[in-house]
Amino acid sequence: MKKALKLTSIFVSIGLLGLAFLAVLNIQNIADWFALKNYQPTSEIANLATESGMNDYGRRLFYVYKPALLDKAEFGKSCQVDEITIVLGCYISRKNIYLFDVKEPKLNGVEQVTSAHEMLHAAYDRLSPKDKDYVDSLLQDAYSRVTDERIIKNVESYRSRDPSVISNELHSILGTEVRTLPKELEEYYKRYFTNRQSVVSLAEAYASEFQTLIDKVSEYDDKLSQLNGQISRLEADLEIQSKYLESEKNRINNLQAEPSQYNSEVSAFNKKVNAYNSQIETVKNLINQYNTMVAERNAIAAQEVQLMQAIDTRITEL
Repeated sequence: MKKALKLTSIFVSIGLLGLAFLAVLNIQNIADWFALKNYQPTSEIANLATESGMNDYGRRLFYVYKPALLDKAEFGKSCQVDEITIVLGCYISRKNIYLFDVKEPKLNGVEQVTSAHEMLHAAYDRLSPKDKDYVDSLLQDAYSRVTDERIIKNVESYRSRDPSVISNELHSILGTEVRTLPKELEEYYKRYFTNRQSVVSLAEAYASEFQTLIDKVSEYDDKLSQLNGQISRLEADLEIQSKYLESEKNRINNLQAEPSQYNSEVSAFNKKVNAYNSQIETVKNLINQYNTMVAERNAIAAQEVQLMQAIDTRITEL
């Protein structure tokens, strides 16, 4: 009888330990439930979750931290914004997600990508140490295959400032901006997205707005450099011709005592002067062309600056 009681006691202890383990596993779900119990996202926030391709779990992670769209002043108070980088969102660990409210229509997609980016920071924050080690290895492998210079420059900028955040940042950057990922990592991101490609498409779209302008400015700069070289060569040649013609004029003037030779020389000289004047007109036209191209180039550069200003969360002190 005592033996039976002892066995029963052991089974009860094991059962209690099992319940405690389940309670630990579910504590985050319970906390999330309380956080979301009376939460109702605004239509703007709900649309960001939908348009960025979040699944139910990704949406829950997003909503738990009460995402808020803020203007520049409020964003600057809520997120750590430095003078080096442009910050469009921030995840305050286990507390909040803040997003910069971008008004520029040409940059449609920035808020959606930023929303998914910050949601993935929250997701990474919740991974167990073992899961982080596993995911980190997938991220490093995927990053080694990235060829997009913009993404590489962005990641290396993080590395130069704080190498300890690289895995966390890769988790968000690769998940929202890289279209093709290794199969195992793609499968992992299905925890958070119904269609990850939708947020990648948005990232590509707004990145292309900048890249198109950058490429156009670069193209103009190349043409301007070539045209400037052509103008400089012609001007140098004109300088040589000018000195030669001045010398010829003096020489011919000394021939006035010999009308026949003088008239013959004047005719040839005038042809050279006409060629010189024609080249001057050519240079003038090229200079006008150059100035027109500079104006066109600067107009495109101004568009690029305008887009940059639309996402610049840094507050300039007056």
